[in-house]
Amino acid sequence: MAPITQRRSKDTTLDIPNKLRKLVVEKVRRERINNSIEQLKALLNLDEYEPTGGAQSKLEKADVLEMAVCFLRQRAIASVVPSYSQGFSQCLQETLRHLYLHAPLQHEEREEIKRFYVVQRAALHRHIADEHSTSKQSLWRPW
Repeated sequence: MAPITQRRSKDTTLDIPNKLRKLVVEKVRRERINNSIEQLKALLNLDEYEPTGGAQSKLEKADVLEMAVCFLRQRAIASVVPSYSQGFSQCLQETLRHLYLHAPLQHEEREEIKRFYVVQRAALHRHIADEHSTSKQSLWRPW
């Protein structure tokens, strides 16, 4: 039974450095997070940001992250929309060309295809406008 008590005493002496190491690791992790958020603020030009609520308050970390997400979402939409629209137009042209090869389209059929194309483009532009308007909402504040 003696070896068991000796192990426990060794475990308690080893436990203190482990706790200190965990504290140091946590401090380094927090510093990395704070440095990254400061870099995001600089990249998004938020250093001179003034909230729309009127009261001057410091940007919270969550605010910076929300703004970064909105910015990245806008960039993603802006890069996808032209390629999506161009791909849709190209697909429609190829479909029409294929249809013409097998049987000429009647005037009414061509007009229906044009209407479909216009409706699809309008829906795409509405979707883009909705995404853009929701990304410009003010920051969430619980008070």
